[in-house]
Amino acid sequence: MSLFGHSGFIGKDRELLRLAARISELNHLLEAVRRHVPPELASSCVSVAWGPGETLLVGVRSSAAAARLRVAAPQLRDALSAAGWQASAIRPRVQVAMQQEKSRVNKDLRFSASACTAFEQLADSLEAGPLKDAVTALVAHQHRRMGKKS
Repeated sequence: MSLFGHSGFIGKDRELLRLAARISELNHLLEAVRRHVPPELASSCVSVAWGPGETLLVGVRSSAAAARLRVAAPQLRDALSAAGWQASAIRPRVQVAMQQEKSRVNKDLRFSASACTAFEQLADSLEAGPLKDAVTALVAHQHRRMGKKS
């Protein structure tokens, strides 16, 4: 049973039917926008809406995508017109809520046991001086980190 079919609960309410049709229309328009922009920009286009005066508002993920869309807007407007969508202007809108938060992955900068051994051998082979002191300090730091994690 289809959610949008007349047998579903939406089919019993005219306002919900109009809303479902509007959502479907906007989804088709978003697909058309994504088809007619450069491929690297398509995934950044996340929503569309009609603004005043047949202005097409395109929600994008970042200001960089907005800038690229502004450059591509004349060609996009022509392509959409050929596909039957009449837009007098295309305006990008950065969707802050849609921006994906970049997860911070803490890098594991511990040396392996064999790397520690190699640096110990390097420290032993160096003459006394700042380089030997730095390598020795690095090895000591790695040993402390291994001791805390083990």
